Amino acid sequence: MLINFVIPVRIMGPEEKLFRTYYRSLCHFAWKFVRESTTAEDLVQEAFVTFFRDQQRMEQSDAFVRNYLYTAVRFSCLKHLRHEKVKEKYWTRVEFNEEDGHSVERSIIHTEVINEIYRIIAQMPSACQQIFKMGYLDGLSNLEITERLQISINTVKTQKQRGMKILMDKLHPEFLPFIIFLLK
Repeated sequence: MLINFVIPVRIMGPEEKLFRTYYRSLCHFAWKFVRESTTAEDLVQEAFVTFFRDQQRMEQSDAFVRNYLYTAVRFSCLKHLRHEKVKEKYWTRVEFNEEDGHSVERSIIHTEVINEIYRIIAQMPSACQQIFKMGYLDGLSNLEITERLQISINTVKTQKQRGMKILMDKLHPEFLPFIIFLLK
């Protein structure tokens, strides 16, 4: 595919001749790497800026200038492509989507509810607290709690009910729907 690259600026003197000589071919060369005309043009312009800035320190033969510019554009393209791969890998890991603001909001609410629950649990009597944590937070069954603590199943049920009553009495009413959702 042949892209028509337009020379965007007017440079006076020998720089203009050099720019006009190589600009289009360098843009096409860069485009073959990045497949995006505006990015290709940007990379070529950066190569020229670097060359013009450092040209006093460089040899001025036509072969050197040509090789320098093509090499600079090539390295800029490869650097650009590496950067794009890193960005792609990042966004794949993060799994960013348009609803990300909502998930952050849900996470904040979830964290607040959990903190409130832990605050209330810390105020429960120690036996009730232990059984409540094991049953609702650790997900153990009544039988598993009975076996671990060597107590009757009725004691486990009673303590879990007592803990739930304390939680419901002390929990702020706006958190109740979230509690129901969390306990399912």
